[in-house]
Amino acid sequence: MSKRVDFAKERRAQGRSSSTAVRELVQFAKQHGIDLQAFLNDASARASEERRLLAERLQESVVPLFISDSDQRPDRIGSCVLARLDSDLFAFTAAHVIREVASARLFAPPEGRGGKLLPLPSCTAYLNSSGCHDDLDVGVLALPARHLGPFQQRVFLTDTEIDQNDQPDDQGFTSFYFVLGYSASRTQVRVSRTEHHIDQRSFHYSTNPVDAAEYLQEEMSQADHLLLDFDHKEIVIGGKRVNPPKLQGVSGGGVFHISRDTKQGPLVAIATQNRRNSRLIVGTRIKHFLAMVRELKAKPSSSESE
Repeated sequence: MSKRVDFAKERRAQGRSSSTAVRELVQFAKQHGIDLQAFLNDASARASEERRLLAERLQESVVPLFISDSDQRPDRIGSCVLARLDSDLFAFTAAHVIREVASARLFAPPEGRGGKLLPLPSCTAYLNSSGCHDDLDVGVLALPARHLGPFQQRVFLTDTEIDQNDQPDDQGFTSFYFVLGYSASRTQVRVSRTEHHIDQRSFHYSTNPVDAAEYLQEEMSQADHLLLDFDHKEIVIGGKRVNPPKLQGVSGGGVFHISRDTKQGPLVAIATQNRRNSRLIVGTRIKHFLAMVRELKAKPSSSESE
């Protein structure tokens, strides 16, 4: 058996080497009367604001899901992405999120910033989940167009905003991958237990896909999954390392491929796992969700009702 490669350590070393090179360049520029650090600070601030605005826009289509716990208090269990395909409406999520619900009623807020939790309309869940190491973990909720409940004022992604052609991974500098979901961490949501009103923060993270060698080591099919770098020990905001919130609850959230120029880009995957030891976020490519939609349109399949 070949020795396991610590790819996360290699990525970390490359990142720190790049940071060292930038610091040396800043000092060199300073010696020649150029305030390169001020330029970098301004660029970082602009990028941070652009990511905030991007998250604010996309969180109208990416929604947290709640159930009520034994004391009837809201309990976040995952995220979902709303999609309109032809005239039909769906919510894409991870199958394990729906399975954890069992017979409990699902709730969601009506707006991106939160609001009073409203029950989801009666809908049908279609699941493709094996429970194996490389599980596709596909969950699709078929929503009734006449009564959308908390989704009534939400923005459903259209065909043109979803990767229909299963584009290959892009590791270039002209784009990035944007993960958006909702952490179940208590620091990320304020809940009024009596009124079921929430104020929430979305979890969003800009990253890039890893090399093919990591797919092989993780025993994940690159054709089916998208592996994204997420080193929770190396998250930097405002030049300082910070601890990100736990990713429990982010499952079912969206992964978007965003152009740095236009700040636009399609939904390419649904987040399904956080492999903490490998420093990876795992997504199931959106083609599997689209295939399930095509299948259920052509022929009703076995389902689990919610």
